Amino acid sequence: MSELTKEELTEKMHLQNRELLLKTDGLASLYIYNLENFAFRYLETSKNQGIKCQFEGSLFWVESIEPNILEALKWNNPELKSRLKDICKKHPGNQLKEIQISMVLETRNIDENTIECSARVLWQLPSGSKNIVIEKSVEFSFDDPVELRNKHPILLEEVCEIF
Repeated sequence: MSELTKEELTEKMHLQNRELLLKTDGLASLYIYNLENFAFRYLETSKNQGIKCQFEGSLFWVESIEPNILEALKWNNPELKSRLKDICKKHPGNQLKEIQISMVLETRNIDENTIECSARVLWQLPSGSKNIVIEKSVEFSFDDPVELRNKHPILLEEVCEIF
């Protein structure tokens, strides 16, 4: 029995990974794993921890709520901070205490070879009306699911810049 060359071993591993990702729940498992890891890094608050991925059809997402807009003002994104300050000016006093900030990170299959990753920050009044504060999306087309496996975390990192 001959030993495999580095190229042969690399190709064998690539084919095995491709086969695993092409199984019925292969890509779904990848999305869930990555989204939950990014939720831990970017979306957890003192009130929202252990965030789990939700999914419906071709959409996978994680979300969190920051119930205190004053805590949200401590986030690093200057554009987001500026927009949150504008919201504070429009809703002074007790109204301000009732505003909640929602953060959403999602991956959506556009077709079998294209995905979209997006992140949004929304503010919500007790009445339930929501308005987008800031959002960012990127699309990625791929021929090989292993290519997607390698790129998905990079795409999530890119859209998470808004948090």
